[in-house]
Amino acid sequence: MTQSADIVVVGAGSNSLVAAAYLAKAGKSVIVLEKNDQCGGGVVSINIAPGFTHDPHASGYYLCIASPAVQHDELGLMSKFGLKWKTWEAGFGTIFDSGDSLIAYTSLDRTCEEIAKFSQKDAEAYRKFANQCMSVLPLLSRGGATPPLPTGPFITMLEGSAVGRRLVDMMFMSAYDILENLFESTEVRIHMMKWVAEAMEGPEVKGTGGTLVGLFGLAHQFNAHIPVGGSRAVTDALIRCIQHYGGEVRTLAEVKRVNISGGKATGVTLASGEVIQAKDAVMGCVHPWRLADVIPEVDPGIAAAARQVKLSSHGALNQQIALTEWPKFKVGDAERWSDVLCIEYVRKDELEVRKTFDKYKYGEIPTHLSPLTMMNNRKDPTRAPSTDHCAMYLYHFAPRVLVDGGLQGWNRHRQDFADAIWEEFKSYTTNMDDSKIIARHVESPLEHHEHSNSMFNGDIFGIGTTMGQNMGRRPIAELAQYRVPGIDSFYLVGPFTHPGGTVNFGGRATAMRMMMDWKMDLNKAFVV
Repeated sequence: MTQSADIVVVGAGSNSLVAAAYLAKAGKSVIVLEKNDQCGGGVVSINIAPGFTHDPHASGYYLCIASPAVQHDELGLMSKFGLKWKTWEAGFGTIFDSGDSLIAYTSLDRTCEEIAKFSQKDAEAYRKFANQCMSVLPLLSRGGATPPLPTGPFITMLEGSAVGRRLVDMMFMSAYDILENLFESTEVRIHMMKWVAEAMEGPEVKGTGGTLVGLFGLAHQFNAHIPVGGSRAVTDALIRCIQHYGGEVRTLAEVKRVNISGGKATGVTLASGEVIQAKDAVMGCVHPWRLADVIPEVDPGIAAAARQVKLSSHGALNQQIALTEWPKFKVGDAERWSDVLCIEYVRKDELEVRKTFDKYKYGEIPTHLSPLTMMNNRKDPTRAPSTDHCAMYLYHFAPRVLVDGGLQGWNRHRQDFADAIWEEFKSYTTNMDDSKIIARHVESPLEHHEHSNSMFNGDIFGIGTTMGQNMGRRPIAELAQYRVPGIDSFYLVGPFTHPGGTVNFGGRATAMRMMMDWKMDLNKAFVV
């Protein structure tokens, strides 16, 4: 007997699960299909040694914390389904090879005190700019949790005020353009360049200014969060929510094709040959580059435009390392660093930092290294066997596709680059050496590509995050409302749709679009 549901969901990444949870809460029968043996996409955890829990992708949480899904607990993830959070007073800190350091706290006052060590003028400029960014954050946050306005009307709306016009100016600038205009100190510019580049675009890429605005607004209104038990706890809570409302989540169920009949999505065919019927709609986490592969009936012009969407300008190489003890930094003051989620280790050479982003773009492995670590068992002791152990995430930007060997070239270069990053990190400590390693797990852009269909060519954000591919143009204008023209009853979800990459619970907007199209009462699922 053929299985059926109101909504068939292709892929069980965080965006798909969020959308499915809202639709199940609203009364729709839902079945979610995941090709891997673990749901969550990038919101997963692994165990590399007994007693250790590591998050190989999503590790720190900002954007989803600002979402109504968390602020209003719309899905009951915290109140009903067991999700718990730990918070950090500082989201990002930089230790320079010179021994100087700079920490961005949630507290704007404390952050400005940090900056004043380098420049009082920059501290004043930072405060003014941060307040401006926080003033527009409600607009950006609301827009990130709902279907986007078309880009033209959105910009026209902003152009109606002086504040809006300056925001539009910055959206078309690069993040570095803004930093160069605002700050005189190398330390502040390097610190912010590295932070904003976590959106996987080089800071000098035009159209990244809006990312900087959003970052400033978020970082001083919301503490950085981590889920207790690892990122899998977020995924598990979403699955419990879906199941609570009668939905089903299946793993090892790879979808090979969306079935189209008479211009309407009617279900899916799995790699096994099984067919699952959709009574109301199919919702798919389908990368724009693969749209025509999954739905051959799509308009050729739209398929061609989707295939031309640009990927992010760099990827990442991640290492999960189980350590016998905590790193001790040469800069000292261990207590100061115990409340910083992300710590970057950077040589104080601004020109080399800038040039390194060009190397990523051209597929070259850099030699000017700046590792980043997260040690989440400082706040969540469930992630390590004891408080003496350290579950460390060691991360570095990387070219996605190598000039020497392409994506597959990572088979040859993965370990050497990982070792160089580890050596660079050790140079900032007094006690780290290879004898402190219990276990180590390395993932390059090749492994990211193989892990998820959303991370095509190792792009962990799905596609590039610039003004030309954001909001009402993500991934392209014709697909930005989550529908595919000419294909009824099919909806897109995922990091390549608005509001974009990272864990933002963006599936809320897809679910809202579907319910609006069906003229359902939004109050059944959302706080509106």
